[in-house]
Amino acid sequence: MSRWMLMVGVVIVHIHALEGQGKQLGQLATKNKHFLEGTVFIRDENTIEIRSFSYPSTKTHPYGRLGPDAFFIAGTEGCSPDNLLKSGGNTTGIIIPLPFPQTGKKWSFEDSSIPKMQAVVNEDIQLSLPPGVQMRDLNWLSLWCRRYKSNFGQVVLNNCN
Repeated sequence: MSRWMLMVGVVIVHIHALEGQGKQLGQLATKNKHFLEGTVFIRDENTIEIRSFSYPSTKTHPYGRLGPDAFFIAGTEGCSPDNLLKSGGNTTGIIIPLPFPQTGKKWSFEDSSIPKMQAVVNEDIQLSLPPGVQMRDLNWLSLWCRRYKSNFGQVVLNNCN
């Protein structure tokens, strides 16, 4: 009997330990001159965490360049920002800016005061969702350069359609 209780206790402790680690979604990766890398996790219902994040230079590409108007965005439609943003249509409610480190507040995609992503080397960063946005609403996450309309790297968060 005590052996059975010990085994159940070990399983419960292991499950609680995993809860704090978050759900791993995949790797951010790119093949252009603005290199980035990191592993994306959903930490909780309001937070995306990117572990071991590096931009614009990585271990294998040490001479990357910062994008002049790059910041994280998340989307509620489609599977990537490319078609949505290159067509120039209305993005209200579809594109959610998540500029690091000033995440957690509402930004309009067109707002020129959105903080630009700075150089980061092998850091864990967290992106907080703004009020009224839920993780289940988001399809993808991207580091996007608004000036060049370029997707520097992305990961799918939920099933995209």
